[in-house]
Amino acid sequence: MLKNIKHERLIVETEVASILRWEEDGGKVIEIDHSTLDRKRRNTMKEKKVGLWLDRNKAVIVSIANNIEGKRIITSDMEHYVLYSTTVPGDGSPENERDRRFWKHLGEYYGKIVEHIRDATEIQIFGPEEAKFELQTHLGNEGLSENIVSIEEVGKLTDLQIATRVQQRFPAKSRFDFS
Repeated sequence: MLKNIKHERLIVETEVASILRWEEDGGKVIEIDHSTLDRKRRNTMKEKKVGLWLDRNKAVIVSIANNIEGKRIITSDMEHYVLYSTTVPGDGSPENERDRRFWKHLGEYYGKIVEHIRDATEIQIFGPEEAKFELQTHLGNEGLSENIVSIEEVGKLTDLQIATRVQQRFPAKSRFDFS
């Protein structure tokens, strides 16, 4: 049966189509059109969309790429303390040192978040407090501010509520849609 087939379209699990040429005498694959595969991969990778809820202690990142949803939780492991005013006299005061450590640690936390969302074409940010605006500034410093599609004030949410909110913002295409 394969001897009579010169070209056959093969649909892979990821719904990537490739044209295969079959050897007439044995039905073995002799050529794969890699350019089609590579073009499909590049086009689908551009479709990564990310929604994240964050405060200064925890970030829940929900990413949707190729109709596959992923979730990652990043914690800041911040010690809980109050920021002191920087107008306290004396540069070497313990309060100023503590504030510098706080902001340095917070910057590292936002850096970890950016590592996981850097390749997103669209970013939805929501959460309580100032953390979302601090992350927006951090993304701007990384040249990613144009990828932010929304910033919303939202209180505490469960992981399921976060995922639902992201799915509402970025509805998945049908797996039967080949366009």
